[in-house]
Amino acid sequence: MTTSLPNEPGVSTSRVALHKKYTKPVNKSGPPQPDVDQQALAIVSSGLSEIETFVRMLQLSVSSAAGIGGFYATRTEEHWHLTKTRPTIGKIPSPTFFDENFSQQCNSFLKSPQIQTCTCESLEGVLMFAVPVSNTDDAPELMLVLATKQAPIVSATQQLTKISGALRLWMNASEARESDWQVQSLASIIAMVSQIETQTTVKSAAEETANLLANHLPVTGAAIGMVDGRMRLKAISGIGKLDTGSKTSRSWLNAMVESETRKEPGLFPAIDEENNFLLQAHRQLSSSLQTEAVFSQPLVADDETVVGALVFSGEAKDLQSEQFYRFTSAAAPAIASALRSARQRQKGPLSRSVSWLTTKLKSIPGILTVAAMVCFVLLMFLPITYRVRCNAITEPVSRRFAVAPFDGQIVEGHVDPGDFVTAGQVLAEMDGRTIRWELFGISAEREQSIQSRKMELSERNVTKAILAELETDRLQSKEEVLRHKQEHLLVRSQIDGIVLSGTLERAEAASVETGQTLFEIGPVKPMRIEIEIPANEIAQTKTGFPASIWIDGQEDNVIEGEIMKIRPRSTTRNAQNVFIAEIEFPNEDERLRPGMKGTVRIDCEKRSLGWSLFHKPVNWVKANFSYF
Repeated sequence: MTTSLPNEPGVSTSRVALHKKYTKPVNKSGPPQPDVDQQALAIVSSGLSEIETFVRMLQLSVSSAAGIGGFYATRTEEHWHLTKTRPTIGKIPSPTFFDENFSQQCNSFLKSPQIQTCTCESLEGVLMFAVPVSNTDDAPELMLVLATKQAPIVSATQQLTKISGALRLWMNASEARESDWQVQSLASIIAMVSQIETQTTVKSAAEETANLLANHLPVTGAAIGMVDGRMRLKAISGIGKLDTGSKTSRSWLNAMVESETRKEPGLFPAIDEENNFLLQAHRQLSSSLQTEAVFSQPLVADDETVVGALVFSGEAKDLQSEQFYRFTSAAAPAIASALRSARQRQKGPLSRSVSWLTTKLKSIPGILTVAAMVCFVLLMFLPITYRVRCNAITEPVSRRFAVAPFDGQIVEGHVDPGDFVTAGQVLAEMDGRTIRWELFGISAEREQSIQSRKMELSERNVTKAILAELETDRLQSKEEVLRHKQEHLLVRSQIDGIVLSGTLERAEAASVETGQTLFEIGPVKPMRIEIEIPANEIAQTKTGFPASIWIDGQEDNVIEGEIMKIRPRSTTRNAQNVFIAEIEFPNEDERLRPGMKGTVRIDCEKRSLGWSLFHKPVNWVKANFSYF
């Protein structure tokens, strides 16, 4: 098939243009270059990496065919496309070139081992050389060299045939080396899994795995984590006692969590810079360990269950190698299964207890120890009455106040706080001299007003007589007030009780105001006992529960009663947050006084002995360590 060049007139705009600029090298005079055979042999025998070998062979092919570009194509699901993992040189077709016609053409190229040449209608004036690289059914591959129609087809075909032979020779040798590497890797994985399966605990299995991988692979460190509800760091190579709270351990763990979340291997720095931002935990671990690269591999079992994750640190060239990636990918399912088996083999708490018990029962001291432990456990389940112990103070049921009946002075106070008083007993005496003087003066003025009224009436002066009568009434009212004060000069107690407090302590000439409290009196029969229940025990206490009270100094006489009331609001007493419960005591013998203190025992509901002994420390731990 022939086509016109792109710069000729009449070219269809539907043609697929080539892209990537390519400058044809200018021949310069110099020493003679080695022929293609020698150059191809030098490339395949130089020990280069796979990528570098394919680059050099493609460069040699393009230059030998006087081409303008070259690339590798592979087939996936009957469709041929540009191989992304292989290099390209010079001008290559755009993606629209890889259509159905191109796929059919490539399939025909595979049928012959010879170098084939064709022209493409979609590429104006371009000649294509097809060099078979691999004709396996699972991954067929071609090396395609593009040249102009002026290229020497015969000599180019001969040169490409030589290059193809060298490339096939190198690939056969690589396949042999690959087979040897696969056998060695499989043997290493089998030996590693066998050693892991000998471990009896998950911890020892994880430590063995980390150390084996660190010794077998070209890494500076290896760590392993396992999923137990969440990812947990289990082992770091070379470290016997693991400190999970250290900064380094947290960095390892964060990388494992990132690997578990991504569910695919992670490498920092990534080969493609675009993925580096997805590996922030890997970046932080690399910075923390001061290593070039970090690689992670999730441990996924055969049933697609994520068992854990592997994380490695080391040099970039080692962790970025294809063999390292393939080995970890092949070993991950086997290691995941071995670690899960170790977790299943590890004895649980019940199994360990049974084993310990069986061992102890083989000796007399062991039997006694087991018997003592059994008795202790049974004792912890023994139901007992849970008892709350707290403080108490006695208070009067009610209070009365003796107040000053009018403004004046106190001549004398007759009682002190703590004195017993009876109803009507004189507590203090007010000064009556000023009242008597005023009373004498008011009486004289009233008599004078009466006489004045009579005189005005005799003289028939009605107006003045009325004014005199009003003045007489006023003076009579004032006289009555003064007589009332004179009758209440003595301040008396209204009830039988005890003086709780007083502003007077036998003071003389103490000025007081009307309504001022002079004494506070409380009855002693009955008495109220206020119980100070700690806030952490209020949930166990209810009204109606019996209580035993020991008053300080009267411990021989235990007061029995029931809680009548619990105040709904807490208060602070003696720097402790408490709820006040009340018990009323008849106190017929008057042995209780206000302000007496004591100790109370409240009998609550039945609880097990173990709960009664240990619920407070357990609640304290729950309250102060919220992650439990």
